[in-house]
Amino acid sequence: MNAAPRCSIIVPVYNHAELTRRCVEALLAQEGDVELVVVDDGSEDRTQEVLAGLPDEIVVVQREENGGFAAACNAGAAATSAQFLVFLNNDIEVSNGWLGALLGYAGRTGAAVVGSKLLYSNGSVQHAGIVITHERLPRHIYGGFPGDHPAVGKSRRFQCVTGAATLIRRDAFERAGGFDTAFRNGYEDVDLCLRLGRLGCEVHYCAESVLTHLETASRDFSDYSHNQELYLERWGEKAEPDDLRYYLEDGLLRIEYWDQFPFRLTVSPLLAELGLSDGEPSTAEIATVRARQVFELLRENTHLRVRLLEESERQEQPFRASR
Repeated sequence: MNAAPRCSIIVPVYNHAELTRRCVEALLAQEGDVELVVVDDGSEDRTQEVLAGLPDEIVVVQREENGGFAAACNAGAAATSAQFLVFLNNDIEVSNGWLGALLGYAGRTGAAVVGSKLLYSNGSVQHAGIVITHERLPRHIYGGFPGDHPAVGKSRRFQCVTGAATLIRRDAFERAGGFDTAFRNGYEDVDLCLRLGRLGCEVHYCAESVLTHLETASRDFSDYSHNQELYLERWGEKAEPDDLRYYLEDGLLRIEYWDQFPFRLTVSPLLAELGLSDGEPSTAEIATVRARQVFELLRENTHLRVRLLEESERQEQPFRASR
């Protein structure tokens, strides 16, 4: 009997056959002794044709109906007995050393969950850990920051990390019961991390595992309001706000106290704007608006890039993976 693989990469997919082809092709070219599991979550495009051309050693799980990210990930985990489960979106572009960094970090720290550093195609930050704000909502910390900023170069503990590229120990995953399918394409990863935290497990961000993420290109997030309401019902009074702690730790927010108030507050313009003006917008406020516009433009460019890839695929011969 063959021994269980130490690590399995689980790629949940729904449509976007070209993204899947590119992702699997890159994984085949790069990774060595690692099991690859692809879960087709009821795709309606050419995905089945693409998967039919994969090498025999790749495990393909075919779901008849689309059940969402959580259900697809759980199905992938059930198809393997690996010690480490690495969940990877098909809109991820892999880079050299990303998986070894995750496995090495998990081995050194004993963390139950380890998330990668994800960058947009222009090198700015998409994910470097998830914080809980004082609105009690999860947010990606330092989103849009330069990818080489010192604050995102620190591997450390968080309450949550994204499920787009994350390693989870099988024993912890099973102990928590996997992803909760009550969430559909949103908040599943946050909910699982918080539940694992309640079980005494540690969640970490690994800055050495770097990938590019074509964010939101591969899933329908139309159930966002439902997911947020469910999250707030479950965690709104339980999740501990921690965003300011990281800003203070990273020197982007400083507080200087005197004997009496007011204290002096210093904040990096990369981090926040100060809403003090009642008339014309300040220079900082204008810069913030411009930064948001650039961010939205980057997202639109990413989606256009995906559409162009898919159109190109329709004009090419069906994919046949090389062994």
